[in-house]
Amino acid sequence: MTTYGVVVVDDAPDLRMLIALAFRRDGRLEVLAAVGDGQQGIDAVRAHGPDVVVMDVSMPVMDGLTATRKLKEEFPRLPIMILTGYGDTRVREEAARAGADEFMDKTEPLSAVADAVAALVDRTSGTG
Repeated sequence: MTTYGVVVVDDAPDLRMLIALAFRRDGRLEVLAAVGDGQQGIDAVRAHGPDVVVMDVSMPVMDGLTATRKLKEEFPRLPIMILTGYGDTRVREEAARAGADEFMDKTEPLSAVADAVAALVDRTSGTG
């Protein structure tokens, strides 16, 4: 089974830990770094070269939409999933304009998030 490297960017430490546990349990996703703001997310991507990024929207220092935009400028083929509690249409549209490849609500089960992240990498890398 192929394992994909993931950088998780969310300002809630408990959620970062739960995502990492869910991804480890899934077996297809290895969390290379789990950080608390968009700037740290950019730094982690540069340091670890992940296959995919899971990004929150509302964070201190640098929000997820700004970080997504900057990552897409530097790494245009890097798939980015926005995982947020702000599920309204406006936020989805802003995420798409920023370059996000996928959008999920934090109310989804983490097993569904893991499935969607793996499917996103498969779809964007041409392996699926």
